[in-house]
Amino acid sequence: MTRILRIELRRCGALLTGAATAAVGVAGLYVLALTGQTDLWDQQWNLLAVFQRIMLVILWPLALAGGAWQAGRDRRNRIEELLGTTPAPRWRRMQPSAVVTAACLVGGYLVVLVAGAPKVAVAAGYLGSGWLLVALVGALTLVAAGWLGLGVGRLLPHPYTPAVAGVGSLAALLAAIEVTRPSEVTDPGAALLLPFFTNTISEFEMVAGSVSAGQAWWFGGLAAGGLVLYLARNPLVRLLAVVPPALGLVLAAPMLTVPLEKAFPVDPAAVAEVCTTDDGPRVCVTAAHSRQLPALVAPARDALRLLEKLPDPPVSVHEVVPNSDRAQPATEAWVDSGNLGLTRDPADVTARILAGAGTPMCVRADDDAYLDVLRARSVAAAWLYGSYPVPGQTLFGDEQAVRDGMWETFTALPADEQVRRVAAVRAAGLTCGDQAAALGIGADG
Repeated sequence: MTRILRIELRRCGALLTGAATAAVGVAGLYVLALTGQTDLWDQQWNLLAVFQRIMLVILWPLALAGGAWQAGRDRRNRIEELLGTTPAPRWRRMQPSAVVTAACLVGGYLVVLVAGAPKVAVAAGYLGSGWLLVALVGALTLVAAGWLGLGVGRLLPHPYTPAVAGVGSLAALLAAIEVTRPSEVTDPGAALLLPFFTNTISEFEMVAGSVSAGQAWWFGGLAAGGLVLYLARNPLVRLLAVVPPALGLVLAAPMLTVPLEKAFPVDPAAVAEVCTTDDGPRVCVTAAHSRQLPALVAPARDALRLLEKLPDPPVSVHEVVPNSDRAQPATEAWVDSGNLGLTRDPADVTARILAGAGTPMCVRADDDAYLDVLRARSVAAAWLYGSYPVPGQTLFGDEQAVRDGMWETFTALPADEQVRRVAAVRAAGLTCGDQAAALGIGADG
């Protein structure tokens, strides 16, 4: 059997399809480097697996067209009737082609994963949960596309079938993105039936195991249906090709009809804290960002030293993830995850921790009070840091004038009043209160 597969590999076009899959996938990963957007996939293993699945919007039609092209090989070479006279059953004669097609597509997909692995291995703080299953399901979707292409090419043996299948499926998938795209307030719905994900995830999220299992059932059934369509000769048997996809859909439906937060839940291992163990003040980050802990220790401890100007200052620094529902203890200073890795300047990192006197931003960017709160937090940071503006802050035009006026007004207050107001900013931040009102210095002075 091995010898037959080697011969089939040399004769068929599956190797070219697999190579094209690998080339397009690797290019899709590294073309983002041209615009500095590799952080979409190179920060965690889960991000790489999900982004690779997003690229299936291109790779899936390519595999479908490749399968359809492979199915027409015998007809193009005018040996279909000759091969039909051999005593071997049709399914046995065509089975090697299906096996080689699947192997080449899986190999091409894994090459993309291997190509992205070095950058992720350098940046990722931990191995992650469930990413390998996500990648394997992605490979299964390509096998489904290839075998479905074989079936369509066998059923419609026309020279234009591969092109129509590829372009048509691409158009259909692009249209499906708009129809099924999940939002923050809706369920994924039919989007999870697509071979690709319509949205990326953060480094603190994962794809639920039940979602991967449901997709495996669905695309496994689709692959089996395509294989039946390709191998069967009897028209009545070909009608049975709809049974595996239908069965897979029935089994997958309960697993895929879940809310968005259950389809892409927070990864508990990613948000677990990793902390310093020396005798200095405690500094903690999430496991997802554990590689950034050494660089955070010095600026975080500088921030704690500067926060000692306040009564009952915090004694430790902790990274806080977006949408965290954990209440902030008064003994902790929090730094938002979004501020980690944005700069390598320790003074800039210290200033970011001091914003809001060690509390995270609770107001959304589209809130009317956002700008007032941002100004109040920057004044508090400058007062704690001891210089205005703080490192890393660059303002222009009217906003610079507004901040200058607020700083002059605030520093004109008595010293004990300045301490009281910055402490009030911190107290408001601990409970997500109004930090702008706590500072008591508005843009109008």
